[in-house]
Amino acid sequence: MKRKLTVKEVAQILQVEESTIRFWEREFGEYLQVKAQKGQRNRYTPENLEMLGKIRELLHTEMYTIKGARRRLELDRAVGDSLGVEHNFKTTVLFMFSNIMDELQRARGEAQALSCELQELKKTKNRIETQLEEIRGKKLFGLFRIKG
Repeated sequence: MKRKLTVKEVAQILQVEESTIRFWEREFGEYLQVKAQKGQRNRYTPENLEMLGKIRELLHTEMYTIKGARRRLELDRAVGDSLGVEHNFKTTVLFMFSNIMDELQRARGEAQALSCELQELKKTKNRIETQLEEIRGKKLFGLFRIKG
């Protein structure tokens, strides 16, 4: 069975707000067919993700209206049905993109941890330099006392 995604995961992949995904669910429900059992949250299949990606492209990139996007989806469905077009390629690309996003998030976490570690090292370095200056100052002061 294919892994189903949460609304948060879908929103991250498509780089939109979760509320936008929910809005699209209401507006394009006939194309998405996302249904959760009573009392459960919606989960999204690879096919849902592909359709949401297409909706995002139509609305955000190609600047369609909601009504225009519905018409375009209907036209694409009619053409796809008549030609028997397979959508596996887009689904594969979207899941590859999802895996890349996961990897980037892990790398970002590692980078943040390294940044914190670097800040601590800088603080330690500054503290040691201050202590060295104090020691040097005391030795220099001691030399003046002996000669005087």
